[in-house]
Amino acid sequence: MRCAYAASAVLLSLLTSPSSVSAYVPSSSLASVIAPNADALRSTTSGTLYSSDAAARQRELGLLQNRPDQCPPCFNCMLPAFSCKQFGSCNQYTGLCDCPAGFGGDDCLVPLCGSLAQGRDRHKRKDDEPCICEDGWDGINCNLCTANNACNPLMPEGVNGTCYKGGLVVHENFQMCNVTNRKILDQLKTQIPQVTFSCETTNNTCNFQFWIDQRESFYCGLQDCSFELDSRYDANITNYKCNKIQCSCIPDRMLCGEEGSIDITDFLAEEIKGPGSFSCSTKEKSCRFEEPAMNELISDVFGDRSITLDCHSSECLHYTEVPGYIRPEKPSNTKLVIGSLVGASVLLAGLGTALFILVRRSQRKSGVGAISLPEDQEVADMLGNHTPATLQFRSLGYSVADKVILDGVQGSVAPGETLAIMGASGAGKTSLLDILARKHKSGRKSGDVLVNGRTVRDSEYRHVIGFVDQEDALFSTMTVYETVLNSALLRLPRDMSVQAKQVRVYETLAELGLLHIQDSLIGEEGNRGISGGEKRRVSIACELVTSPSIIFLDEPTSGLDSYNAFNVIECLAGLARTSRRTIVMTIHQPRSDIVACFDQLLLLAQGRTVYSGPARSCNDYLRLIGLGCPEGYNLADYLIDLTMATSASSISTSPRQKSPAVVPATVSEDSNDDEVQPHDLRRCNSIGNEAGAWGGQEHGSSSSGSDHARAPQRAAPKARMQAHLREAGDVDLRQLFTSYEESDVSRRLLESIDQATKDVGRGDGGLRQPLGLGYQRISWVAQFVLLSKRTFKNLYRNPQLLLTHYAVALVLALMCGYLFFNISNDLPGFQGRLGLFFFILAVFGFSTLTSLSLFAAERTIFMRERANGYYATPTYFLAKTLFDIVPLRVLPPILMGIIIYPMVGLVAEWRSFLIFLVTLVLFNLSAASVCLFIGTVVRDPAVANLGGSLFMLFSLLFAGLLLNHDSIPAPVQWLQKLSIFHYAYEALLVNEVTYLTLTERKFGLSIEVPGATILSTFGFNAQALGQDLIGLAAYFGVFMAVSLVSMHLFLKERR
Repeated sequence: MRCAYAASAVLLSLLTSPSSVSAYVPSSSLASVIAPNADALRSTTSGTLYSSDAAARQRELGLLQNRPDQCPPCFNCMLPAFSCKQFGSCNQYTGLCDCPAGFGGDDCLVPLCGSLAQGRDRHKRKDDEPCICEDGWDGINCNLCTANNACNPLMPEGVNGTCYKGGLVVHENFQMCNVTNRKILDQLKTQIPQVTFSCETTNNTCNFQFWIDQRESFYCGLQDCSFELDSRYDANITNYKCNKIQCSCIPDRMLCGEEGSIDITDFLAEEIKGPGSFSCSTKEKSCRFEEPAMNELISDVFGDRSITLDCHSSECLHYTEVPGYIRPEKPSNTKLVIGSLVGASVLLAGLGTALFILVRRSQRKSGVGAISLPEDQEVADMLGNHTPATLQFRSLGYSVADKVILDGVQGSVAPGETLAIMGASGAGKTSLLDILARKHKSGRKSGDVLVNGRTVRDSEYRHVIGFVDQEDALFSTMTVYETVLNSALLRLPRDMSVQAKQVRVYETLAELGLLHIQDSLIGEEGNRGISGGEKRRVSIACELVTSPSIIFLDEPTSGLDSYNAFNVIECLAGLARTSRRTIVMTIHQPRSDIVACFDQLLLLAQGRTVYSGPARSCNDYLRLIGLGCPEGYNLADYLIDLTMATSASSISTSPRQKSPAVVPATVSEDSNDDEVQPHDLRRCNSIGNEAGAWGGQEHGSSSSGSDHARAPQRAAPKARMQAHLREAGDVDLRQLFTSYEESDVSRRLLESIDQATKDVGRGDGGLRQPLGLGYQRISWVAQFVLLSKRTFKNLYRNPQLLLTHYAVALVLALMCGYLFFNISNDLPGFQGRLGLFFFILAVFGFSTLTSLSLFAAERTIFMRERANGYYATPTYFLAKTLFDIVPLRVLPPILMGIIIYPMVGLVAEWRSFLIFLVTLVLFNLSAASVCLFIGTVVRDPAVANLGGSLFMLFSLLFAGLLLNHDSIPAPVQWLQKLSIFHYAYEALLVNEVTYLTLTERKFGLSIEVPGATILSTFGFNAQALGQDLIGLAAYFGVFMAVSLVSMHLFLKERR
């Protein structure tokens, strides 16, 4: 108390009069310490305490003259005689120093021991002995934490403390460093130079202390500081930069006047001004303290650029305040975005240019010039392998279940002849033609089909026939020449040169009168091409090019106008005559000039034969049974009407009623008056005129009567026709069958068939090896190449679907890139990634529904070509899917990914980028393979579309966004394994989010959640990336294989 009283008196006397200090301070020190600061002291204190009166000050000092001698001068940092070291601040209320952490004593020169957690209870270090720190603490003054639990007492709740050693200043950071300059170490020998360094962010200041053998030599105060952390992929670099530096020596310490050492007191006080920096690199594992004047001193004395240090830093923080690994700010991806857009534009421009060139080239003429057809002898040489074939059949029957379709049908047609199968609808014409061509038909078949008098195996038979369906199934984007050439290249012998096959194509085109349109596209509705009659001749040419002996045609005039219908039949009749082909066709109500072209006629009614024999003898036969066709009336129309009328009579006539017998008809007296001059069929010169075709007599031109008089004559045949039909209505159809079976025409036909069979038995006749029999077809590889070329031509000549896919990919990529541009690594960014990936997969998933129609448009073509032996199913399937997969399922997702990835700012790693593209491509392929399977097995496009859409919606439901895996009932969780969207969605998210740390700042708190944690919360497996990619690949492979098997088993021509 006495000392405190004395200190108070001294303080009072100093504040009132500087001269009174002489009582306590020697007079020699008074002038140098107190007097110069007297004015300053007075200016900082209340005026009532100060007086200029010397007497008054003397009286005040007299009050303290009785202070005991043993009471030393007390420390007061408010007095000029005392100062706070370490540039600590002076507390104006207590006169004591507020020392930096780890320092104590009156003037802050004494290191404190224990730990930072003890606060004001830390004890001072004894003399120069090293501190003994508490567990979890280290350093000269025990400021460095070494364990997390050591920081718990410093936390508000006493838990969750973390000893952060990253070097970045969060609040107040401490560092303990060893000097590593070689010359300094050599100079000090066994003495250890060290540095302590601390910084705080509240006032942006730092403190620096230099120690030798844990005894402080000098210290520095750094102000106006900034702290930075440069996080790189290979190193973290901390940089502390301070604009102002003030240093001070501790007297009589090493480097500061101690005996035997240099004294840098003045240098520190006068030269060290700043700026200074303190930097550490984890890569170099070293730190540097730099200041211009200090660097010059170090360079001059020790030969180093700066003070180099090996430092350990620490700071106690709450775990939420610990800076995690901070990925550098995403580099500006503007150049990458521009590059990707330019690349995508170049890709599209290249594809567009290529398509334009290919389309223009395909539109050019073939450039072969005038075609010089071979001479007759050359034609004969080329067709030397052709085998003229007589087709004969008898007692043919066909029934399905209990319904009889054909019963006892017979007929014959020789080389060079044309057989027309006629009858009303439902008479069995097409069924008979299919049986003769040995098409796959269900039901029971009976009877004999002979070629040149003998039965031929199916494999041999199919090589000598050609079949032309009722409807033309041709590629609209191919030219006439290309269509026929493909048939020749695929079906003619392997060892036959391409040039020989091309010559054969030109011969066929010449035979059918198609050379002038060889470079014209086939065309389709809405895309004008060749006419209907020309299309029919092209279909015939595809079969004729293989030089078949027998050609079957199912209603070749169907859908054609009368002119084109006659052109087709005339061409076939001429082909039969000149090339010794056997032509068999079904036809429905041909006009009269077409009827005149037929050599053989087979009339059916309810599956039985009404007439089968020479066409020119048909009317003679009908006259013999009293049902002759009136002169001037179309025989074909009459035959159809006759069978229909008698069919109605057979149905309506009661079994008890007896139909009148069929008797030879008598010619009326005026029959000659009603005859009309027959039509002159000069174009069908193989048959003669229409009168000959009907079996009537030729007439000269009538010289009697005017045009007015002939008008009633032209109406007379119709009246007689109606009369004939009324008479036929009284005739039972079964009598027509019986009449033919008992006729000479039937007897002669059966005798000719028996005679041909006997001739074969004697070794005569027979079927020579024709062109196309006994040779090897081209290999599967050659088939694949030819089909690939054809598919590619179809693709680039009709590029709407291709360009639509690319346009959609480009537009949606730009839209998504704009909406999700430079996505952030926080919870909203995670939500954006969920939506982006879901949208991309939905776009590609539903765009693959176009695969449903991949085979729908060509289903008929494939089944007919396969039935006619063009190629094997696998080669067509691979060629077709290849040119659907590459341009439509591989390139669009790559194009979209190249644009989206840099614009959105997804993980900037090549591996992640490649996995992103691979996932999109595999998903697209998997979805397309599923749609391909549906389109293959489902014939109805509407049903296939519905099935494909339902499958996509089902997969979307179990993708993982709409329905969490953990919320799915356990009995049906396996359904998620069937979702291709789940595999792709999980793969994209795992690839992108697993190694991200997503941050969300709310209400002053920083929430950092690892990406893997969020993935598991949403029900995704962070380890399932490989499994998902394998699942997509397996989906693609399995459904492609199943589609191929389905195509082979189900896409067969069934008639």
